[in-house]
Amino acid sequence: MKIRAILSTVLLVVFLIVVFTGIGLYFAPSGEMAKKTGWTFFGFPLFKLERLHAVSGFIMAGLVFIHFGINFNLYKNEMKQLFKRDKRAQ
Repeated sequence: MKIRAILSTVLLVVFLIVVFTGIGLYFAPSGEMAKKTGWTFFGFPLFKLERLHAVSGFIMAGLVFIHFGINFNLYKNEMKQLFKRDKRAQ
């Protein structure tokens, strides 16, 4: 049970990093303009935002697969409940 809590917490932190860097990249000017103006997003220059976003995205994808693997039986049971026919409705 502890591993699930740790994994979920790490996944949440990485998700917040991806969201933060994604917002910064959305509002960032083009690469040349960012270099010329010295643009930063909360102190992060464009190239660092791009790198952090890519690395944290890959980490998040890996954690999602691990999370799904650990919780597969729970997911399977939830899908059974979701698609179970109600005998009273027949």
